Amino acid sequence: MGLREILFTRKKNQSPLLSTFYAGELARWDEIYRGGGEWRYTRRGGLNGGMRRVAALNAAKAVCAELSRLCFTEGTHLVSRDRETEEFVERVLKENGFADRFPDFLEKVFALGGGAVKVYWDGGVKVDLITADCFVPTRWDGRGISGAAFGSRLSQNGKSYILAETQELTGEGCVTENRLFTENGARAELKEVLPELMERSVINGLSKPMFVYLGTGSGNVPRCPPLGASVFAGAEDTLKSIDTVFDSLNREFVLGRKRIIVPYYAIRGEYDENGELKRYFDVNDEVFQALSTTDAEELKITDNTASLRVTEHTEALSALLDMLCMQVGLSEGALSYKNGTIKTATEVVSRDSRTYRTRGFYRKRIAECLAQAAENICILGKMSGQLSAGASEKVSLVFADGVCEDEGTRIDRAISLYNAGIISRVRAISQIYGVSLEEAQSMERSDFDEHGN
Repeated sequence: MGLREILFTRKKNQSPLLSTFYAGELARWDEIYRGGGEWRYTRRGGLNGGMRRVAALNAAKAVCAELSRLCFTEGTHLVSRDRETEEFVERVLKENGFADRFPDFLEKVFALGGGAVKVYWDGGVKVDLITADCFVPTRWDGRGISGAAFGSRLSQNGKSYILAETQELTGEGCVTENRLFTENGARAELKEVLPELMERSVINGLSKPMFVYLGTGSGNVPRCPPLGASVFAGAEDTLKSIDTVFDSLNREFVLGRKRIIVPYYAIRGEYDENGELKRYFDVNDEVFQALSTTDAEELKITDNTASLRVTEHTEALSALLDMLCMQVGLSEGALSYKNGTIKTATEVVSRDSRTYRTRGFYRKRIAECLAQAAENICILGKMSGQLSAGASEKVSLVFADGVCEDEGTRIDRAISLYNAGIISRVRAISQIYGVSLEEAQSMERSDFDEHGN
């Protein structure tokens, strides 16, 4: 019995719609993200060739990784008007390695359609990142998910176990229940394996659960409420076409290897250890030999190597990758070569607003999720006495963009504005080199003194 099946046993009368989603859509997205897919195997040539694995570009993972880098960059941090609150949240996140773990988690969120940020107490305030394949909602409404089951695997004394935790709001408060199972689904004694963990605990006075669900949206897959959909859910045909072309390109080099046609008389033969005759052409044989033929064409050694269709394949890949970018909300060229160079994400953002709008949409969701998670951190901090009772619980996210615009784009725009007479030469120099107007005037004077123009 798998982790998801065990989680579903924690919820009676589980929605068949949700069960179908986990068994179908989510399992398929997870497989595609990890390099699988129903198209990844094809027949070999010949009557008894069997099956072979198709060479894959794994564009699905590339898309998720690119979106993760666009939406969450190094230096992004949480701020609060209360200095004590800000320092406490920063310390908790640093102790939990949040900055290092969140980009990888966010990549899986884009691949599987969502994930949860859970805050809990274990000798201190802890933060856990739960991917969608280990998360099953148990209670939800129009405002969001208020109850869920979480699954995790652990090993103890050489045995593997699955820990199933449920968290729901009831009249008592926030109720957390823990159950332990073996890999085959049999119930295990929690106290024997994890004696410090309680089977049932209640936190009074909470109006919301201690987890926040981060979803990508489910507009293109209507059968997965209340969960989100993978960003490549509507692009599986394109992903298949990309791998088909990429596999063909790899096969082009295999099948297009150098082929030499030699006359049959030039073929030697030797018996192997099994007594079978093996024929070969000795390329190092430089001794003159007399062959029984009068036809000069039969003696000719011919190069029959076919030309490689590399350009056709790369152009097809570029077109398919641009199509994939359009389907997931990225600008054209975000995942392909253009004019011999790779366009950076920064350049794509500065040239086209499609990536900018997509990033803004996801960043809004990320900011709301992390602000609520920070509020949960403050709630547990106050309950444990690590944060003063009067401290603020309001925290907001400030994204660090680094370089906001690509250098090449900035230079091209400055030159265009100067040539159109919209800005002066001094201001164009200032924008191109990123210096003040005074420094630009000095640079212009130096150029005039040197060249006399």
